[in-house]
Amino acid sequence: SIDIPKSDIINDSIVNRENEILPEYKIIGEAFDCYIIVEKDKELILIDKHAAHERIIYEDLKRGRNDDEFVSSQKLLLPITVILTPDELSYLKEYTVEFEKIGFAFQINERSCDLLAIPTSVAVSDAEGLVVEMLGELSASGSTPKTAENLRLDKALYIVACKAAIKGGRVYDDSTSEWIVKRVFALPDITVCPHGRPIAYKLSKNELDRQFDRIK
Repeated sequence: SIDIPKSDIINDSIVNRENEILPEYKIIGEAFDCYIIVEKDKELILIDKHAAHERIIYEDLKRGRNDDEFVSSQKLLLPITVILTPDELSYLKEYTVEFEKIGFAFQINERSCDLLAIPTSVAVSDAEGLVVEMLGELSASGSTPKTAENLRLDKALYIVACKAAIKGGRVYDDSTSEWIVKRVFALPDITVCPHGRPIAYKLSKNELDRQFDRIK
């Protein structure tokens, strides 16, 4: 299942509002450990679970911004120590403000950093890998104007959402699919992931009936 941080669970008022507007649907199953199959209103809807989860996280991160454009954080009860290479440490120092704006707080040590807070929509179990992956990409790309551009707030949120989202092709339990489907239907205007890929594909009953010569 997804290790969903408590701060990522919708509060009661939003749950009640979502329950009022959610359409009736039935989860049929999952194809290729990648696409959730849902029946709704005489349609089959295939939801790309990675793309959908990525967009959910991105929307939650945006919603958590404060007036200073800093993303809200969840403080950790115990710091997470992340071992880093010299290059990664150098980039963490260079881009400290950018990392803080997307919800991270940390203490830099000689060969590591201690994570003290992480973005509210990132699971604790994903935090270390997310930081390492982002710093690894910075180290690989070098200190260039393009690197700085990629860490501007919106693009940084894209990166966090992509890295933190569940992966297509991996097995998760039924509660994960149910959570994703509920959030997708609660955000009916959201049709693409932050990179522009479709979240879902619809196939009507009429299309299926024609395919099997039930109607002409």
